[in-house]
Amino acid sequence: MIALSGALAAFVVNVVYAEGWVDLEVYREGGVAVLQRTSLYDVVVGKYSLQFTYSPFAALLFTPLAWVDMEIAIALWVMISILALEVLIWLLVGRVAVKSGSRRATYTLLAFIAILPLYPVMLTLWNGQIGIILLLAIVVDLTHGKGKWCGIVTGIVAGIKLTPLIFIPYLLITRRFRAALMAGLGFLGTVAIGFLLLPADSRDYWGGKFFDTQRVITDPETNYFNQSIRGVLFLMPGSWSTTPLWLALCAVVGAGGLLVAAWTAKKAGELAGVTACAIVGLLVSPVSWPHHWVWCIPLLVLWAYRAQRLDATLEKVGVGFLWFIFLLPGYITLATLFIYPSHAGMWLTPLMGSYVLSGLLTLLVLAFYLGRSDRRRRKLASGGD
Repeated sequence: MIALSGALAAFVVNVVYAEGWVDLEVYREGGVAVLQRTSLYDVVVGKYSLQFTYSPFAALLFTPLAWVDMEIAIALWVMISILALEVLIWLLVGRVAVKSGSRRATYTLLAFIAILPLYPVMLTLWNGQIGIILLLAIVVDLTHGKGKWCGIVTGIVAGIKLTPLIFIPYLLITRRFRAALMAGLGFLGTVAIGFLLLPADSRDYWGGKFFDTQRVITDPETNYFNQSIRGVLFLMPGSWSTTPLWLALCAVVGAGGLLVAAWTAKKAGELAGVTACAIVGLLVSPVSWPHHWVWCIPLLVLWAYRAQRLDATLEKVGVGFLWFIFLLPGYITLATLFIYPSHAGMWLTPLMGSYVLSGLLTLLVLAFYLGRSDRRRRKLASGGD
């Protein structure tokens, strides 16, 4: 019912105001380009002149959107996205030891009410982004799939958006070698399909357009919404080259973060490890929009469960503060830039940079707690001897 209501509301809003769902329009125009056999990377959409920045394989998947009117596409996409969010929360609640069907349904509904207004989630729905669907696919693949095909869905997802490639080194470090192989094969399969069906577009994309961040973000020095390390560095005052520092930080955060993610998986479970790995990917990516941070959903659910299990006041406050970070700063920044642009200034940098800071602190806190747990265990073991 929630999904149907959301779809109806989206349909009415678009019919009346013709605003929003700009990314979905890009997906749809990519599908149109495939059907009309025109160049994907000449597509320019809407008043913001958005370009198609995804792989040829992704465009092939988006072709069904070209078969229906934009209003119908919006309604269907919002309904599917909300259903995906509900299924994701249901799975997450089940993974944190809530086994009773009625309790699980209650917790799922409460978590859904708390998570729906978060800025990354609402921006995903409002822009018509695919992030929640891909998040669900990866969680199911890497935390529920233990068979011989585990990893292949993650590879296919990486063929749509490249950032999930971060899970391949994670799987190698955690010694899930077959899953890493399947993820690599799934990704290469999407590339091969693209070259087979759209050879010219594939040559353009893999020939360099996939690395052209200017197609994604035209002016990084004035864009407050790139929530990666690189995005925050661009907003720092002063005229200096950010690239060397960014690469150095990526090397440190990438290598150290993957080790922390693998350590987390070993000590706290696969879901926690996968979530930590996703945070690493968001931090080191050249561009991480707020809607990419839908990985805050499993992070909040896992931390809320831990805080409840330990009945620790400080951890409960931490969960509330993290929820607040992913709720208000995005809306405040958006309102400032669109309603009072003359008031935008450097104060927006720490406001939106709170995503990056939260990600870095999450990795540091995980390393601290896991290290302290290991020290305690060794101390007890030596005392027992």
